Amino acid sequence: METILQHLQDILALPALLINKCDFFPDFVKTSLIACITFIPWLYFLYYLIELLERFILKRIGYFLKLCRTIGALFGVGISIVPECGYQVLASTFYSRKMISKGTLLAFLIACSDEALPLLFMDMSKASAIIPLVIIKSVAGVIVAVIMDLIFVFNTKIENTNPINLDVNIPGCCNHRLMSVDQPPFWWLHPLSHTFNVFIFALFSMMFFEFCITNGYGSAEAMAQAMMIDSPIQVVAGAIFGLIPNSVTSIFLAIAYVKGLISFPTLLAGMITTTGLGLYALGKYNKNNTDNSFITMILFITAIVVGLMTFYGIGWFGGFVH
Repeated sequence: METILQHLQDILALPALLINKCDFFPDFVKTSLIACITFIPWLYFLYYLIELLERFILKRIGYFLKLCRTIGALFGVGISIVPECGYQVLASTFYSRKMISKGTLLAFLIACSDEALPLLFMDMSKASAIIPLVIIKSVAGVIVAVIMDLIFVFNTKIENTNPINLDVNIPGCCNHRLMSVDQPPFWWLHPLSHTFNVFIFALFSMMFFEFCITNGYGSAEAMAQAMMIDSPIQVVAGAIFGLIPNSVTSIFLAIAYVKGLISFPTLLAGMITTTGLGLYALGKYNKNNTDNSFITMILFITAIVVGLMTFYGIGWFGGFVH
């Protein structure tokens, strides 16, 4: 067993050994490549498992919709822990077709983790933020969902669309169609392309921060102070940044937190407004722009309130200051 572990360590150390020999690479590129390349096997394994889960769920779309309607908020925050945005796309599509309530949709969106969670493992000292991040987002998602459904209980008309005939041939991550999971050899190709895309986004994010640190600020601490890590302004900025409807948003936030450039409350606020392609799908399929703006506003207000409560150590949320 010890021999196997030693061989595994040697294999994992090989990329760093080869990259360090490439003298034509600047130091910030070497550091970024080593951090991201050694993370590829774990990313692929994770996305392979997620692919199997997605195949299982999409082949039973009727049960998915039934859970959304019966235990909407709880199911929404539970499934949204999975680090990808396909379920938020489905929820946005269901909502636009009046198949789920506003509260259920918001539970999906608020609890969305997108691509951030696995990237926090790039620094094990930062990985401990995952549990409080998930807990706070889940609790906030359920609270907001209950409040919204109570407010709009008389204005919400749920259509009894037959899920068997439901067309879910809608775009997910990596520009694939969600129902294409039925097409072999998609079960291993999509996790591979997804891993590659996340690797590229993480690499460029890491290189950007490493370049700024080494060539502009001299240290991560100096750059963090320049980014107002100790100010509530950074929390608000994180919430605004999270509204960008793209998976790159969550990756950028995760890498910034791993490098120590943003605080936990800022990461939290940004991750509450981050929905991957969820808001994009909502804007595309729900033609009521006023309603879309209202949902976005609720997301933003939730992010600000929860982020600032955590920042100032107020109430239950304050106990999770990291």
